Amino acid sequence: MTKDTKNILDEERLAQEESEASLKREAGDRVGKGVVQYEDEEVEEALEVEKGAKTLATKPAEVAAIHPVKAEPESKLERRKQKKAQRQEEKSVKTPVKPKSSHSARYQKVKEKLDKGKLYRLEEAIELVKEVSQSRFDGSVELHLNLAKRKGKGVANESTRGLIHLPHGTGKKAKAVVLDEAKIEEIAKTKKIDFDIAIATPALMPKVAKIARILGPKGKMPEPKTGTVTDHPEKVLDEIERGRLEYRLDDTRNVHLLIGKVSWDKEKLLENARVVFNIFPSFKLSSATVTPTIGPAIRLDLTQLK
Repeated sequence: MTKDTKNILDEERLAQEESEASLKREAGDRVGKGVVQYEDEEVEEALEVEKGAKTLATKPAEVAAIHPVKAEPESKLERRKQKKAQRQEEKSVKTPVKPKSSHSARYQKVKEKLDKGKLYRLEEAIELVKEVSQSRFDGSVELHLNLAKRKGKGVANESTRGLIHLPHGTGKKAKAVVLDEAKIEEIAKTKKIDFDIAIATPALMPKVAKIARILGPKGKMPEPKTGTVTDHPEKVLDEIERGRLEYRLDDTRNVHLLIGKVSWDKEKLLENARVVFNIFPSFKLSSATVTPTIGPAIRLDLTQLK
């Protein structure tokens, strides 16, 4: 290579270096003025550090020891796990609260008169029911019977409704009406029922069918099984007023009956109860209780119902 050629190459190299240096200075000036924005993240971060816009946050060792930095959960699942663990920890620390009884202190005190788990003779239960009554009015005495599930002949035809003639009535007057055409039209128009028992003659039953959808769901439809479809409606009405009681078996095979008032003599209540147990003897029952309108229930010994 000749000397002239070498000089030319050196001059070209120097010119190139000067050009690059000039471009860098120009770019640096433009960066200082906020003109250029680099897409490269590393370059941008370096520029921000140089300008003082972003500094590395560091804590002295003493501060870090007092306020340790908690690591952020990696995902929502981690956060949920942490919250669940925190709730369980709080729950384990809490002192369990004893559930409050729904009954008053007075009720609880009266209930202490009954032996838990004991089955009472009928006569003894009638005496106790008068003592444990909590109503401020003259409450009723109720019998609650659960019929046992039976198998065998005739069980399928077992009636779910029937009549009981209590010698002393229930102490509560049931309102009974003898249906006629005018009453049927009134019920069909207003869809209102202002009675407890409806009585009708067999000849009137085709017209009573007009209001069957109103009376049926309320259990007020006249039926031959209950004696409310009869050729002698006035006689049935008189029997109801004198203490004839209709019962109904519900879906869980329970029968609920009123047998008198708390204020009645024990003998009157016993006589009514014994009539009920003549219709529902012990072999038909799985359990029986006697209770006041407001007060604890007294379980009966099914082997001593008389």
